[in-house]
Amino acid sequence: MKMSFFQAKLVSLRKISVMIMTSIPKGPTIKLFFFQDRKPPIELKVSRLVSNGELYRIDLELPFDYPFGSETSLFSFNLGSTPIDLSDVIDFPEFGDMFNYEKDDLGITYTKENTTFKVWAPLACHAFLKYETKENEFSILKMERGEKGVYEATVKGDLLNKRYVYIINNSGVIRESTDPFGYGASMNSEYSAVVDVESLRHKKRIAPKRKIRNALDAVIYELHVRDFTEAKSTDIVNKGKYLGLTETGRKTRKGNPAGLDYLKYLGISHVQLQPILDFNSPDNPDYKKSYNWGYDPISMFAIEGSYSNHPEIPQCRLEEFREVVDVLHQNDIRVNVDVVYNHMFDYLKTSFEYTVPSYFFRRRQNGQLAMASGCGNDFASEKYMARKAILLSVKHLFDTFDIDGLRFDLMGLIDIDTINEVVKIAKSYKEDALIYGEGWNMGYELPFEKKACSENADKMPEVAFFNDSYRDVLKGPTFSSDIRKKGFVNGEFDYAWGFEYVYMGSTINHVYAPRYKKAEQSLNYVECHDNNTLFDKLKYSNEDEEDSSIYDRVKLANALVILSIGMPFIHMGQEIGLSKNLLDNTYNIPRVNHMSYTQLDERIEMAEALKALVDLRNNELAFLKDLNDPKDIEKCVTFSQIDNSLLKITFNPLDGSYKEVVIYVNVTNNTITQQLDKYYSLIFTYGNAKVNGNFQVKNLMIPPRCICVLTLK
Repeated sequence: MKMSFFQAKLVSLRKISVMIMTSIPKGPTIKLFFFQDRKPPIELKVSRLVSNGELYRIDLELPFDYPFGSETSLFSFNLGSTPIDLSDVIDFPEFGDMFNYEKDDLGITYTKENTTFKVWAPLACHAFLKYETKENEFSILKMERGEKGVYEATVKGDLLNKRYVYIINNSGVIRESTDPFGYGASMNSEYSAVVDVESLRHKKRIAPKRKIRNALDAVIYELHVRDFTEAKSTDIVNKGKYLGLTETGRKTRKGNPAGLDYLKYLGISHVQLQPILDFNSPDNPDYKKSYNWGYDPISMFAIEGSYSNHPEIPQCRLEEFREVVDVLHQNDIRVNVDVVYNHMFDYLKTSFEYTVPSYFFRRRQNGQLAMASGCGNDFASEKYMARKAILLSVKHLFDTFDIDGLRFDLMGLIDIDTINEVVKIAKSYKEDALIYGEGWNMGYELPFEKKACSENADKMPEVAFFNDSYRDVLKGPTFSSDIRKKGFVNGEFDYAWGFEYVYMGSTINHVYAPRYKKAEQSLNYVECHDNNTLFDKLKYSNEDEEDSSIYDRVKLANALVILSIGMPFIHMGQEIGLSKNLLDNTYNIPRVNHMSYTQLDERIEMAEALKALVDLRNNELAFLKDLNDPKDIEKCVTFSQIDNSLLKITFNPLDGSYKEVVIYVNVTNNTITQQLDKYYSLIFTYGNAKVNGNFQVKNLMIPPRCICVLTLK
């Protein structure tokens, strides 16, 4: 049997490289012809031929620059024809000048009279629009190629909520693709959908009453749309849905506030919503049979349908999410959105890969796809059009939904220039917009000096970072191999020096070198959706203690987070010591992540403590929110370690609000007595003997696992 392999690839604008492996005998010359659309074939000149028996490597010269947008192939009388592979074009030095598209009109432009569709597919020879005319009936329209490889088509009539896809021919491979810049999605994201974003962009905006001068004014509360409202133990009607976050007057079985009213009760300034942009799972029609946090993204623009009351109506998703933002604003709560721009769930099936193969995803030096995120292929944010997708998504979220900030998943995988551009866009909409993210240094494909990681915080002065030093010093190592090791709040007083460092926002050269230029770059936290809950970590490390003691340590950790210098962050349920049954990575396990309103009823005093702490930070100790500059922090704060068991933090507020403020931190299991040199006002304390008051003390008893706050006028 005679077998042949015949492949052609464009390697420069005027050179085609051909590989032939064949057992068919050849004469002294090989003739190869270039076909373009229906034009007469052109025999190409061979500039190099290397042969080794049945294997041939041939370089061919084009007499003109390759005609992008044409259907081309190479023909041999012996071997037949093969399409010309354009996959290397994305690395040509001319690619950016030829194809970077500067306008912001990709996706759809909708009016009731007509809809214009634009898709960037510079390497495609053909693109067609397949659109729904009426339910389950589709028409196909050829798209016209315009500037920079953008294909365009306009359809007359009102297409609101109608489905569509693009049919794209890249190097002879024809695929149906959803719209990478599409604002709407159908059930299960099988199609993109026409939606009206302009109607939301022109909707009246509602401004929260409280002012946010800088990030130190914020107290962020992370929640998952479904988990926060789905529990049976409340009278929330729209359980697990966007609209569940808009209901007021909802109660637990014992009459405590639930849902939105609970957020108001706590007094937090911002909610951080886990991903609401369209992700791969769960399945929209029957979402209760599956569960996912949403870190498996498939769109940077479309809103997730599983939280919608009507996922089958694409426009409803947008309107419901905008209602969430509006209602939270009415109730003086700002909204940050958790965005996953660093990777895609399955690059081979993404609209980005279908429209421009190999362009949007980062590769290693050997050509293999990078997967530093560990949960999908890394998005090449440093490339012009990949960065454009991120920046347009950011504009869409602020412009269409009036959000207030962004939390970046694995921000260290994104380049610094992109993040700084995000800041400019966000601040152009809202001066008080918060931009923060996970600044872990991951992967090797993006050079270190370009990574938006904590080590490069000085290059991103308006960006905050999850301070993992704060997390690990306070409660001990996070990961499973060291889960039983203790930190400061677990009772390991040797961590006091490290705690002093992180308490000051990791801005002072105190034991460790400064990480941040300003305290507002330090997002102080001990729990987020990832890893063990605070309670579970403490249970592992303090397994000899009763649960009541563990809850004391939870309250102590919460107090330190709220009263530290920097931006406080609380995860849903952290305030009442929720457990995930000692499980770690629970991204796809339903119920275990739920907000338990039954346990809120049982531990309401823990929620009361957090509420009191937030109020304390906002009022009596408001000077903490002015400690941003390291020079001011050094002037204001001093530490004393007493008998290797008690930490004393002393403030001399620069604003003159008090002569002195003292915070005692007792992480031991013993009551500690302090004889003060004068009378102080005790304004906050709790522990085994929980007290909230304002009275004069000189002989102070600090209960085990407790914090005491005193002031001197």
